[in-house]
Amino acid sequence: MRSEEVVSQRIPRISQWLLAGCVGLLLLCWQWPRLLTGGGLVGGDTYPYFFPQKQLLAEEIAAGRIPLWHDRTALGYPLLAESQGGIFYPPTQVLYRWLPVHTAYHVGFLLHYWCAYVATWRYARSQGLRQWSSLLVALVFVYGWFPARSSLEWSIIGGVWFPVCLWQTARLLEQPGLRRLSLLAAAFALHLLAGHFALAFITQLCCLAVPVCHVLVVSSLSAAERLRAGRAGLAWCSGALLVGLLLASVQLLPTLELRRASQRDGLRTQDGRSVAFNPAYGHMPPLYLTQLVASWWYWHSPELVQSRSMLRTPGACSADTNAVEAHLYLGLLPLGLCLLTLNRRIRRQLPGSGWRVWLLLSAGALVYATGWLVPLLGRLPGFGFFMGPGRYSIVVQLGLSLLAGLVLDVVLRRRGAVFRVAMSAAVAGLTMVDLQWSSRAVSDAVVVANPPLKSLPDSWLARELRAEDSLSPVRVFAPGPNIANLFGVSSVPQYLGLGPAAYFREEFQFEGGGASGPAEYPGTQLSMQLNRLGVTHLLTTEPIARPAADLLLLGAAPDAFLNRVWGRGVEPCFLYRITGSAGRLQCEPASALQQVRWLQRLPARVECEVTTTADSVLRLADLNFPGWSVQVLNPDGAAVAAGAAKSDAADDYHRSVAVPAGKHRVSWTYTSAGFRLGLLLSLGTLAVLLGLVLAASWMNVRRGD
Repeated sequence: MRSEEVVSQRIPRISQWLLAGCVGLLLLCWQWPRLLTGGGLVGGDTYPYFFPQKQLLAEEIAAGRIPLWHDRTALGYPLLAESQGGIFYPPTQVLYRWLPVHTAYHVGFLLHYWCAYVATWRYARSQGLRQWSSLLVALVFVYGWFPARSSLEWSIIGGVWFPVCLWQTARLLEQPGLRRLSLLAAAFALHLLAGHFALAFITQLCCLAVPVCHVLVVSSLSAAERLRAGRAGLAWCSGALLVGLLLASVQLLPTLELRRASQRDGLRTQDGRSVAFNPAYGHMPPLYLTQLVASWWYWHSPELVQSRSMLRTPGACSADTNAVEAHLYLGLLPLGLCLLTLNRRIRRQLPGSGWRVWLLLSAGALVYATGWLVPLLGRLPGFGFFMGPGRYSIVVQLGLSLLAGLVLDVVLRRRGAVFRVAMSAAVAGLTMVDLQWSSRAVSDAVVVANPPLKSLPDSWLARELRAEDSLSPVRVFAPGPNIANLFGVSSVPQYLGLGPAAYFREEFQFEGGGASGPAEYPGTQLSMQLNRLGVTHLLTTEPIARPAADLLLLGAAPDAFLNRVWGRGVEPCFLYRITGSAGRLQCEPASALQQVRWLQRLPARVECEVTTTADSVLRLADLNFPGWSVQVLNPDGAAVAAGAAKSDAADDYHRSVAVPAGKHRVSWTYTSAGFRLGLLLSLGTLAVLLGLVLAASWMNVRRGD
């Protein structure tokens, strides 16, 4: 058969696209029926991590501002740079601009599941698989790897682009050219703009490895021809990646700024190792690979999922991990199809060499997933930046899914159409039930019909804290990092995957006796620490047995929102004001501060009018991160002081400025040099790329004339 005919068979008809889209919707309804009827995810990182980001992001978009800074998590952090907000990712801009936060989050979640299914089906078709086996490949890949990670929004958001980039890579290698390079570059860029670059890095490695592996397994070419083909393919893919990186500069450069000041680069011990970041965390212990065949009766049992048994198996790394990060399961029937390749007759009937490429990729990814190579490769760019070697199992999931689909094609070859449809549907149905059971056993998130976020308007804690915040800036010390952010106020402690190094130092760790202990609470040491950080309120889940003298109880009652997040039934929550707190704006000497009037409090800009009786130093108890500047104006509007915000030696927890005696307006403003330069690079690259594509199209038209 000629190559043009082979290629034409790989191009689906419109009816086949429609079938794939409909099957994708049916599987979506099967897996997530309660989400489609207004329910919501609870558990894992959903409420501690993603909703606090999405809430502020939506508020800033609604106000017409770019959400560069998040001022509610601890003392603040650069939201754009952290990347998981996906601020410049097109679906984020659309969904959070027009829909409520809860709806936008889950619509995006479901939309990406559907797109991931269709994209995987299309990539499978490009690899020579027939329609029904391609539908099975998409099912095994999407519903085998992602539902167990449903508490990690980035997994499915980024997972869409894995098959898309591979599909565009295949097209580029098949027929190199500027147009196809541009499409692959755009896919790379969108993957990066979606945020949380771990899967994007894995995708980039795969796309670069495909032409190299292809050269290794193709036997019909001479050594010289292989070398030339490998170089050309790698050059085209590398060019697309470079253009994609430039297009995504608006997201990448701010993240690089944060990385240099983060726990992933900024905390070192004497031997040079990080004390707050271990890239081997989230590995897959080798023995856990037996989950492929033993998930039903052992590995995915509740006792093992909730225990630390996997860390004590032979060959496991010393780093920590969990069942979600280590999850890899195809379903028993697809695994059986893969094992049929041990039969030489089956192997000979497999078309092309693509399956050998994916066996190589899968083997390499599986070895890295164990964490064994992290000490060796962890010093290389990219490998040392990300945790979770177990995430490389996404390559194994797709590779084995494709192999199962290819074998199914062989098994169904020369069978009647009715038999092929019936057999494919039976395998798919049984596999979906199998995968659904496995993911529910492992996942740390569940779907509830009436999600807690919808009860936030009925929260008495939210009303009380916002009323207090309208008078003077509130910072609440609360259990459950970040969740109190959703009340619309600042809270400590924090929970960040990529965060400023200051939050991971010993002086920012909170210790002390519990609220129900026999000692006075908070004790002297904790009180000093909270005062220094500008904490104004305490939130507890139990009454303080011996409250400190400066605590004032503001209320005690079950909270409509918080009780449901923590599953506390009707147990009361307790809110205290620290009457002796220095507050968020502190002055030295304290007696010199006569009056404070807050003029503006935005995430990236804080402005107040102060009256002091003597020359003094004002300290705003917020993180002094690079990019914050301060300006002091007298009543006539003349600048008294201006420049970068300063802090005392070894103190990143305050933004300090000297203020003369009298009335002055003081404003702190955050700007990101990385954002400005990245925006210019992204727009410039986009303009040049569009110009080149249009010029090439015009030249083609002229040649046609």
